[in-house]
Amino acid sequence: MPRFVRDPNRLNYTVSQTGKEYNLRVLQRAQPIFTTLLNLLASNYVSAVQGPQYTNEMKAVAVELAKLELALEDVDWDRTVTTTRPEFLYSIIGYFLFQNGRIPNLQWDDDQFRDVLINLIRIYFQGSIPKSMGDVAALFIDGTILVRENFLLLRQGATGLDISDQFGFDVDVVIPLGGGFPVDLFNSDAAIRQILDIVRPAHTLYRLRYIFQDKYIPNDPLNKILDSMRWYMSSYNYDDFRVYCQGIRDRDRLGVKVNQHTVSEDHSADF
Repeated sequence: MPRFVRDPNRLNYTVSQTGKEYNLRVLQRAQPIFTTLLNLLASNYVSAVQGPQYTNEMKAVAVELAKLELALEDVDWDRTVTTTRPEFLYSIIGYFLFQNGRIPNLQWDDDQFRDVLINLIRIYFQGSIPKSMGDVAALFIDGTILVRENFLLLRQGATGLDISDQFGFDVDVVIPLGGGFPVDLFNSDAAIRQILDIVRPAHTLYRLRYIFQDKYIPNDPLNKILDSMRWYMSSYNYDDFRVYCQGIRDRDRLGVKVNQHTVSEDHSADF
């Protein structure tokens, strides 16, 4: 490949300068450099291949120059997010995009992480507008994203809102019909909130809600809905009425019979 041209067939774009692919690229780059160095020699140096001592020395120089060129090409590609090597995606770009350098706890491969960074840059430059809030949620969860601002809802006659809600907004993630529970929802939710705290205006408050849709066919003969009501009643008061709450009647705590006090009892008929 020509110098400083990205090779579409190259597989390894890491910083590791080892391996079969890297060695092959070094040899391919060193050969034209070696030929150029030989052509610079005087006419009494007639060897065209590696063999004599001076050709061995020039070959070593050509290999080192080839390594230097390949390293410079890799560094040159790190100037833009679309070609930055995976090892530097976070340290060069991600660190400046995420608050306090904290990356969301999600399982991304290199390409997915690169796409997220590119979209975050786009969202940041859009500014703190409702579309940016929806785009943040769309980065992590598939579904229809609706952003509703409270002051606009109030103008449309919404109830339950007052002046304390004027700087609030809702981000509703509508899960499509038949869609299942989002994979890794809790980490995605934390990532959305983390980035929303950066993108949203500092004086605003928000609610992030997930809405699951379902379909109801009332007259479908194959999926009839049968409703019924069951009513159970129980009362424990009756049992309470039969219980003497003070233990055994006419007996104290030790089981001894308790004397009963009698007042104003008529005994005239006993004599």
